[in-house]
Amino acid sequence: MASAIKKLRRLADVFHDLETVERVRVSELTREIASLRATQDDILRSLENPSTINGLFTALLSSRVGRLERRIQQLSREREIALKRYAEAAARGRSAGRLLAEARGEEARKREQAELEALLEFKESVAAQGRGKSPRSI
Repeated sequence: MASAIKKLRRLADVFHDLETVERVRVSELTREIASLRATQDDILRSLENPSTINGLFTALLSSRVGRLERRIQQLSREREIALKRYAEAAARGRSAGRLLAEARGEEARKREQAELEALLEFKESVAAQGRGKSPRSI
């Protein structure tokens, strides 16, 4: 039973690690999307205020805004996928945790039962000795 608990503990640890990896991936994608949106907003603000320098690069800046928007959309799709994987990993981790808790509870019940049986056996042997009989003759 101890080896089953060790296996379940390792499995729960693996699922917890997988959940952590997915959570980190989601946060990285969220940060990257926020950074791209900030860059895009900066470019749009610079295009709102026409200047001689911006006038020369307007086509390039608007092209850059388009590329940023496509990248944001791509990252948003990746983030949605990562969120689903994160939710699945969390569910698997909870399931593995429940299995581990059940196995530990079962082991504790078996250990308690063995202790109770040993106590009853001891009590019977003490009672039998008090009557002058061997515990096997009862």
